[in-house]
Amino acid sequence: MTPAQHRFEPSVFADRRRRLAQLVGDRPVLLMGHRQSARNYLANPLPFRQDSTLLYFTGVEEPGSAAVIGPGGHTTLYLPERTAADALWHGPRPSLADVAATCGAEAAQPIDALAPSSYLTLPIAEPHGNAHAARIVGKSLDPADPIGTGDRDLLDAVIQLRLTRDWDEVLAMRWAMFATKEAHVVAMESTRPGVTDHAIQALIEGVFALHGMPTAYPSIVTARGEVLHGHAVGDVLKRGDLLLVDAGAEGPHGYASDITRTWPVSGTFTPRQRDVYAAVLAANEAGIEAVAPGVRYMDVHLTAARVLTQALKDWGLLRGDVDGLVEQGAHAVFFPHGVGHLIGLDVHDMELFGDAALYPDANRSEQFGLGYLRMDRDLEEGMVVTIEPGLYWAPAILNDDALRARLGDSVEWVVAEQWVGLGGIRIEDDVLVTSDGFDVLSEAIPKAIDEIEEIVGSGLPPKDRMAPAEAKCRIPGVG
Repeated sequence: MTPAQHRFEPSVFADRRRRLAQLVGDRPVLLMGHRQSARNYLANPLPFRQDSTLLYFTGVEEPGSAAVIGPGGHTTLYLPERTAADALWHGPRPSLADVAATCGAEAAQPIDALAPSSYLTLPIAEPHGNAHAARIVGKSLDPADPIGTGDRDLLDAVIQLRLTRDWDEVLAMRWAMFATKEAHVVAMESTRPGVTDHAIQALIEGVFALHGMPTAYPSIVTARGEVLHGHAVGDVLKRGDLLLVDAGAEGPHGYASDITRTWPVSGTFTPRQRDVYAAVLAANEAGIEAVAPGVRYMDVHLTAARVLTQALKDWGLLRGDVDGLVEQGAHAVFFPHGVGHLIGLDVHDMELFGDAALYPDANRSEQFGLGYLRMDRDLEEGMVVTIEPGLYWAPAILNDDALRARLGDSVEWVVAEQWVGLGGIRIEDDVLVTSDGFDVLSEAIPKAIDEIEEIVGSGLPPKDRMAPAEAKCRIPGVG
């Protein structure tokens, strides 16, 4: 079986809709899909990605689609009409009935037949589809306020159903992980001084494309690891640089992977880089070991934070008792984000639903660093979370007067300034919560120091991977 052949049976979607209908008391539900968005002019669209909730309950990936789910899960799909022009420009398309059959829907009609009614519904991220849904239900829908403008009973039901992964979903995520592993290894093999970050990104996303998969999110490929969401800008990689790659493929039915690895451009860590990498790896492994049903995700974060804090103290960057430093948030000067997030159909799964999904019985911390933890709830069997600790030396944080005043001499600021230039190191894995612990879905992607040093630079350089020697392009009049 290939990823393209991995399709959920219609009964999977039909069962999800039956459970949804039961949870909302058989009140009719409208799930609106995304419209195609223009890149610059209307006939030149951006790559399409369906709304995740519609995708979860129907698997329908057509732009401009919707579904109405009634009592017992009885479902009518609403789809764009088929025209002769479609066949001319895009080839034959399945009929409305054929699309309905792929997800076990009982009926299908043209989208223009969707009439206003008092459906339960939720906001979606794409503005044109969201406006269409608002017109149908006759009320404002704001993606920035899903609790206030959506229907809370529906929101709670969708969160309950989407929170954990079943066997089919985990298999789809494993397919995405297979492509992601190959891409990261190719990137490591091709990294050496003199190549550009763009070239490494091209190889990664080319491997995804060879597997028929898009990126699950914009790839992060940068030698400026202290910028958490930095992207490739055409920089030439140099000896002594660390390359941080945060890239994941999106697999069948839209299921994401999200993996970060960091490696030395030269193929060998410097002594300081090695020490920092080893500390981040230890925090990554401690966080993974803490994953189990019933464990609070906040506690997983704090477990990783304590490991990093001990290392920072050993290096003379923090001063004080480890638990006290963590409680104070001193470690966040160097580890300013959360340990990870929920992952599934969204790379940050259900983040569109905000704290209703991710902080159901807790308030977000106002402390710097801890406030960026994307989820704080008890882990459940079937959830997939990322574990992604990191250490960074970011001038903007080290020079923050408010942080300096609050943390005082808990941070050795002058010593920390001497570490600027190291950049940042992050290691991220995707972890399934099992009945008795965890399963690391990304365990095949190298992260041990000796593995990385053996792989980096061992393959063909990017220019030779991209084209055979006799087919290299040449710009007329150049070179």
